[in-house]
Amino acid sequence: MTVTRELALAEVAGRRPRRRRFGPSFWSGAGILVAILAVAGWMTLWPPYDPFAASGPALSGPSAEHLLGTDNLGRDTLTRLALAARTSLVISGAAALLGAVIGTFFGLIAGYVGGWVDSVIMRVVDAMLALPAILVALVVGVVIGNGPGPLILALGLIFAPGFARVMRAPVIALRERDFVLAATLSGVRPARVVAEHLLPNVLTPLFVQFASVASQVVLIEAALSYLGQGVQAPEPSAGRMISEFTRFMQMQPLLIILPSLVIILLSAAWNLLADGMQDYLAPRREPAFSLGRASRRRRDARDRTTASPSQDTRTEKRPS
Repeated sequence: MTVTRELALAEVAGRRPRRRRFGPSFWSGAGILVAILAVAGWMTLWPPYDPFAASGPALSGPSAEHLLGTDNLGRDTLTRLALAARTSLVISGAAALLGAVIGTFFGLIAGYVGGWVDSVIMRVVDAMLALPAILVALVVGVVIGNGPGPLILALGLIFAPGFARVMRAPVIALRERDFVLAATLSGVRPARVVAEHLLPNVLTPLFVQFASVASQVVLIEAALSYLGQGVQAPEPSAGRMISEFTRFMQMQPLLIILPSLVIILLSAAWNLLADGMQDYLAPRREPAFSLGRASRRRRDARDRTTASPSQDTRTEKRPS
């Protein structure tokens, strides 16, 4: 809904238009991400213990020295969890950004050019979407190696087709609009039409898709690290920590619970952020019960005036 429409509804209702505000979903997701990023940054710049060396007895519980205890090698669990959260956050954001750049590029081309170009791009997109994401990531990891860099590249390529499909639909709807046709008839280059007229008007689904993909990347990265194909030692990873500490679950269950909570929090935070952005950027509709008293009185008066002539026309004199 445009601003003019909101102002018109507000004038009819006899009140000022409400300003758009982010809802609790957005602030909850953003708060979790900021908190994780702050703790991870603090542990990266000023770590209380060396995350790669023993700093206490093995498999010790929470204490004043080690707030979350230590692992099987005596390494501080809190420090390693913070670094694992940082790694997962960086990989999810970078992979989603790479997928957004590649997918948006091809989605804009397919939607604006159309014809056989659109058909070829969409058939490739359909073929890539039919492949399991984890399987493709495993193949890419075998070909180009493991680690954060290859993992970001693999996951970015996996989710690029989803961005292309999401961006294509609004571009097809916008390319026939008057402002796009006017720019084309004025001799504006197609690249400039796409960059200045189409791309700014299709950013809403792009932002929502970015946060949603980042949430999926967190889960896939954890699964790949659990299988030994993601982040490699000695860098900590939540998925690999679960895989390594499964045998110590009865002696120290926190070694399994805490990495699982990190994965859940990161995935939930990205999902909440996506929901909040979708609610904020979606068109607003004024509910029928939001009209003010003055508006209701004018509506009732209008109904009475329109109803009175119809009653007069029904009362006709009968011939004697």
